[in-house]
Amino acid sequence: MANLKKCLRTCIVCRSKLEKVDLLRLRCENKKLVPYNNYGRSFYICNQCLDVCFDVTDETKNLKSIKKLEKSLFRECKNKDEYLVQLKEILTHVRKSKSL
Repeated sequence: MANLKKCLRTCIVCRSKLEKVDLLRLRCENKKLVPYNNYGRSFYICNQCLDVCFDVTDETKNLKSIKKLEKSLFRECKNKDEYLVQLKEILTHVRKSKSL
């Protein structure tokens, strides 16, 4: 069997290169973050960055990670809306659908 290369994508927060299954794919549409599964321009955030940012046990690490995530989202989406709130809503929806 042929050895196929796996498609690697880059997390916008930590800049690590990972496979698609380890990343959440998002897109900015009309100043809102939406999960995205089609062709076209989008960006990825790794599960590890999401877990660190929304972990409530370590406040100092959490604040630093949230600022880094906000900065990355602003860079991708080019405007300053409530992206973290939208991202939390998307994560709860995605995690609920995966558990079913």
